[in-house]
Formats: sequence, C-alpha cells, structure tokens
Amino acid sequence: MIPRSRVNAAACSMVATLAACVLAGCGEPGHVRCSDREEQRVEVLARLPILQARPSSTEAADAYSGCGEDDSGDAIAPYAAQRYRSTLAEPDIRSFYWDELMKDGWRNASPAIPPEIAPSLAFQRGVSCLVKDVDGAEAVFTISFDPPPSASPSPVAPMTYTVEATDGKPVLSGC
Repeated sequence: MIPRSRVNAAACSMVATLAACVLAGCGEPGHVRCSDREEQRVEVLARLPILQARPSSTEAADAYSGCGEDDSGDAIAPYAAQRYRSTLAEPDIRSFYWDELMKDGWRNASPAIPPEIAPSLAFQRGVSCLVKDVDGAEAVFTISFDPPPSASPSPVAPMTYTVEATDGKPVLSGC
C-alpha cells in the first residue's frame, strides 16, 4: 500500500502541473473543455485503489484520463485508466480483478446477465458491468485487452490490458 502522504504529494504535484499548463494555455490530452468539477472528478477516479491494483507478473505501462468533449463536441464523462503488461493469461487477470473488485465494494449492475449465471462467471466471459458509489456519484469499472486475447494465446508474449473507472451509468455492450 502506498503511504497517504506520497499519494497526497503526487496529487498536489499533478494539480500544480495541470494548473501551470492551463495558465500557459496548453491542455492535457483528452481534457478538452473540462469543467472544474470534471477535472476534480478525474482526480478522484485516478486515486481509486482498483486502478493501482495489479497481479504479480504485471508491470504498469501508462496512465491516462479525460473529460470534457471529444473532437466532434460530444460529451466525455470523466474517466481515469491504467494500462498494464502481464505474462498472465486473461482468465488469471480477470480472476485477480474480480477478487479485488469484490473486496473493494464494487457490485454487479447488469440486467443482461441471466439469473442462472453468476456475475463472476459473466465477468470471466467479458461482461464488465461493475459499479460503485465514489464520493456521491456512481463510477463504472471496465477492463479491456489490446489486442483481444486469441483462442490460443502465446504463453511467452506479454498481454496488454487496461483497467478504467468512468463516471456515470454502465452503457457498455452486454450490460
């Protein structure tokens, strides 16, 4: 676990850097016309423990976030994500995150999962409709693999995957 003082120092540094950038007229990629509330929400999401959790044999690749509007002017809900590389197989990665999500209070929100299928099995099959109240607003957890795992993955090649927390209602396929 990272000491709270280090997390707070990192958050303060990130806020100071962002403020300097805004004053200088530049913008962080993915942060287009974000309101102060959206920027604050991105910071809250970025600090979620589930985004820093990772199984063994896994290394952090990069983190990213966004809010505001896309190039066409459509709204982008605040989000924060972390990309990882791992030598583990997809089912092992999913099992790790299922356990972590349940310990951290995330819950299934999918009306699309038939009652005879356990939410943990649906998660293993790729249905990721997990939500949690985070500071008074609902956050949605997703996990994605890039490229999607093949039927016969190479045990040698590392797999890249992303865990993401987004503000709002789950509108993902399968939810």
